[in-house]
Amino acid sequence: MIGCTQFLVLLLWIGGTYVKGVPHPGCVLYTNKDLPKKNEPLFLAKHEGKEYRLVMPETKGKEGFIHLKSGQELVMTCPGGRNYMNETKKEINHAHCKSGRLLKIQNRDYESEVLDCFGRVSAVVRKTENKCHKGQGTVLELGFKAEGWHPLVKVCHDIRGARTFYSHHTLYGSVLPGKVHRSTGRPGFSRGEKFLYEGYSPDRAYNRKNQLKVFHSVIGEKKTSHYIDEKNKFLSRGHLAPDADFLFSTWQLLTYFFINVAPQWQSINAGNWLNVETNTRRIASKLGADLEVITGTNGVSKMKDSEGNLKEIYLHANSKIPVPEYYWKLLHNPKDDSCMGFITTNNPYLDESPNHKCKDVCSNYGWPVMQKDLFKGYVYCCEYSTMKKAIPELPDVTCKKPLSF
Repeated sequence: MIGCTQFLVLLLWIGGTYVKGVPHPGCVLYTNKDLPKKNEPLFLAKHEGKEYRLVMPETKGKEGFIHLKSGQELVMTCPGGRNYMNETKKEINHAHCKSGRLLKIQNRDYESEVLDCFGRVSAVVRKTENKCHKGQGTVLELGFKAEGWHPLVKVCHDIRGARTFYSHHTLYGSVLPGKVHRSTGRPGFSRGEKFLYEGYSPDRAYNRKNQLKVFHSVIGEKKTSHYIDEKNKFLSRGHLAPDADFLFSTWQLLTYFFINVAPQWQSINAGNWLNVETNTRRIASKLGADLEVITGTNGVSKMKDSEGNLKEIYLHANSKIPVPEYYWKLLHNPKDDSCMGFITTNNPYLDESPNHKCKDVCSNYGWPVMQKDLFKGYVYCCEYSTMKKAIPELPDVTCKKPLSF
């Protein structure tokens, strides 16, 4: 089992305070001006002269930047098969600050924005020996293999059943306003290592053609037309740890693995669940807090067939890739151990408001109420103690009081 306090990501603020407009020796690389726009490299720096860690940006207002002292090293890497930095033709590049945006690599000076990679930086899935959710899941890590191992997301995943119970990451609200706003398009999703989704393609399972086939076989062709169409009625790849929660382009792209998604109805994914994710980032930025975020699934969705019988929905044969009955999210602020949970029923076709799995406390603590449009998702808030009883997948977390909006 992995609780919030057990997930430690090793990151590094490498500069000092930089005040805009005041001359300062060294280099300042603004995250949305001075970094490569196409294939951003991964940034690393040494911690106390020892191991390399992922670099954290600093912020001033809404601008993010990497600040380096004169001569300070910044490692820029392009991990992935046959990947390298275009200017140097090397995967790992040890740059040193000269001044402004100017970096020196192997006795040659480069403007920071030209130092892009040949291809997108690749993250990998690492299997651990740790179990989670009462032994039903295996802890997998999403991270980068470059001058060491750098995990950003921990996933509790049932390998045999192709079901993710939850993903766990840190949302760095203290520097979130300065994150990179990625200009490149959304990538395709990766299946990861060979031990995942053995013998079939998760990409094909999510394909709308396959969804029609699944619904036809389970609930009948007549009923299927009510649920699936060519517009916004379909099951999307619903992110658990969302890309917009992460700071650099490379970190954002790391979220595009199938183990970090579950089937979610598109109207909910782009509706009120998106609002939950947006509100999560708002409260993290407002508090300037680095929140631990755990997002997961619960149950298997059931739809009525032509005879009125409820049937469970899976996107692949042998009960693999289940469509969750519920999505849930828990926010934990380690500064004061305040928490708040959110649950939505993964069904946009409800005729009436669903029964609550725990007492709704949204209005008690200032959180927006999102319950009017059932097609966009019915969301309610829960205190940790009641949510823990209702959601068995939720790991142990130290929560002492509710987190207010």
